[in-house]
Amino acid sequence: MKLLDWITGLDPAVLNLSTFGLLALEGAGIPGVPGVLPMLAQVSAIEAGHTTLTSAIFWGVLGNWLGSLLGYAAARWGGQYLPARWLEHPGMERTGKLLTRWGGPLVIVSRTIGSLRTPVTLLCGLTRFPFLAYVLLSLLGALLHVGAWQTALWKFGPVIVPQVLRWGTQLGLGAAALLLIVWLWRTHGGRVRLWQL
Repeated sequence: MKLLDWITGLDPAVLNLSTFGLLALEGAGIPGVPGVLPMLAQVSAIEAGHTTLTSAIFWGVLGNWLGSLLGYAAARWGGQYLPARWLEHPGMERTGKLLTRWGGPLVIVSRTIGSLRTPVTLLCGLTRFPFLAYVLLSLLGALLHVGAWQTALWKFGPVIVPQVLRWGTQLGLGAAALLLIVWLWRTHGGRVRLWQL
């Protein structure tokens, strides 16, 4: 398993920086960022004795939390530059109602639920949700999200990681091929024949 050997051989500082960076992007609300990948890599490094669970959680929480603050700030002070289609998306209206009703608890939960993370982060900034409250609530949410996931992956990672690495490449290539076909179909309205690819 060469990929696993490469991951366990990574310099812990590089792994921590990667964990911080990817979880900051995920925390900012950027859709599609695979925040679980650095957590899986951290599991391999923990098992190899190159880092600790505490360190993995620290860097993940710090990234997720600072990313959430960056997303909030971008929406609050740069919201006028966001694409109108983002703001008019039906999910934003539903999330706005949830935010009005649940407030703080929704900010905490949104750190873990990806479909809520982006709209809650943006709406908190756009609606000028109290900044200090957002700082504290998003920190609590990041602690719960990263702490629970990293600990679960550490506990069960030695069983999960080899299978994920083995099947992940094949599934990733299959998903990429499927997405390419769907994109071609949607952009060309069925005019492209699969055998012409």
